[in-house]
Amino acid sequence: MPDASLPRPVAFDLRDRSRTGIGRVARETVAAWQALFPADQLIVLQDGGQRYSLQAQREWPALARAHRDATWVWFHWDVPLWRMPARSVVYVHDRIHLRTSGLLKRAVARAWMAHAMRRAGALVTGSAAIATELPRKATVIPHGVRPRDTATWQPQEYLLTVGEPRPYKNFDLARRVAARLGVPHRHAWGVSDDELQALYAGARVVLVPSRAEGFGLPLLEAFAVGAPVVASDIGPLQEVSGGLALHVSPDDDDGWCEAVARLIADGGDPHPRRERAAHFTWDATARALRALVVLLG
Repeated sequence: MPDASLPRPVAFDLRDRSRTGIGRVARETVAAWQALFPADQLIVLQDGGQRYSLQAQREWPALARAHRDATWVWFHWDVPLWRMPARSVVYVHDRIHLRTSGLLKRAVARAWMAHAMRRAGALVTGSAAIATELPRKATVIPHGVRPRDTATWQPQEYLLTVGEPRPYKNFDLARRVAARLGVPHRHAWGVSDDELQALYAGARVVLVPSRAEGFGLPLLEAFAVGAPVVASDIGPLQEVSGGLALHVSPDDDDGWCEAVARLIADGGDPHPRRERAAHFTWDATARALRALVVLLG
C-alpha cells in the first residue's frame, strides 16, 4: 500500500545552488523524496539570495507568507533571524566555522547557529560523532551515494583529493605525500558528476586528509567505485568508513606516506568497499527525513 501524502506542504531552501557537499546533500535528498513520494506537495525554492546573505534574509517574510502552512527544511543553519517557522527541520552538518574562521565570523556563526538550533522544530546531522557535539538532541540521518554500477575501480597512476579547497581540508598534506612518493596528484573541484566518477574510478588511492568534517562524502563516493582510501583519524570519517579505510592523524606526514605507499602496493579487494557504500542510499536519507517531518505534524 503506498504511503499517504503529507497533510501539509514541505518547503526546501535550495536557493544556493552550491557545488559543495551541503549542496549535493540538498539536491540528492530532495530528488529522492520527489521520486519516492510523488503525492507529497513539495516546494523547492531555487532562486533568490545566496546563503548567509542579507538578500536571503530580506526574502524570508514574503516566502513565509506565501507558504504559511508549510513545514520548512533547511539543509544548513542559514535560517530566518526573525519569525522562524515553528514547524522546521534544520541540518547542522558540523561546527567547523567555530574553529576555522576569523574572530568576527566565528562570533556571527556561533550566534546564528545557536539561534537555529534553539528555534528548530527538529535538528538533523549526518553522523553520530557530530551529534555528540550539539547542545540539544539531533536525529542522525546519514547521507547517501549514488550506485556506481557502471564504474569500477581501474587504478591509474595518480592520487586524488576532492572538495572545495579550504584550509581545514588540509590538501597541502596530500600534495606533500604525492611529491615524496613520486606519484602525480589530482584534485577535483567544480567538475561534473561524470568527470568526478571517472576520477574516483581511476585513482590509485583517494586521500581525505581533513582536520574536520561532518560526514565524509568523498570517502563514501570513493568506496562506491571500489577505490581505496586513506583518511584522517577523525570521528566522522572513521564512522563512515566502517574500518575499510586506513586512518592516520592529519598531522603525521610520515604516517600518511606509509599508509598511501601500502595501498599503492596492494589496494585490496574493492568489493567490501562497494558493499559498504551500498548501505548508504539517498532513498534511505529521504525516507528518514520524511519520517521526521511526519513527527512534526
